[in-house]
Amino acid sequence: MDNTFVKNLRDVFLVTESTPSSIQVSAAAMMRYYDNNPALAASTWSTSISSCRADQLLSLLYVANEVLQTSKRNRGNKFLESFSPLLASALQTMCRRCIDYDQPASVEKVRRTIKIWGDRRVFSLRFVNELLDCIEGYRNGNSNKTPITAIFKKRS
Repeated sequence: MDNTFVKNLRDVFLVTESTPSSIQVSAAAMMRYYDNNPALAASTWSTSISSCRADQLLSLLYVANEVLQTSKRNRGNKFLESFSPLLASALQTMCRRCIDYDQPASVEKVRRTIKIWGDRRVFSLRFVNELLDCIEGYRNGNSNKTPITAIFKKRS
């Protein structure tokens, strides 16, 4: 079942476009797995960030945003717990790819989405600030990334 699930979800992500309806359809596909395997759904989303088309990067971020906010508001914390360990790396990959494809304005959209998570208390302000620190090196078109391990060592 896991292989079929991963393939089906990947196929949904492959056709995700930037329209609100497409983002909602993809988010709904993920939400179907809230009770069964949210960690596998989050992992499939994360790996899709590395292999999607450049024009899909923000759309996939907005899918995660929809899933995170909706699940916290209506269902609980399973997706938040599943996404949390993957977000820093996925967001860095996303920002690096935005810079590689000459889309520096997209990095600011990633930052804005992370800030919304703090404003709406989707994640703790501490975690939101750690995510913002992780992508800070990509601002203004830079590709200097702060290693994830350096950011999260501050927690200790």
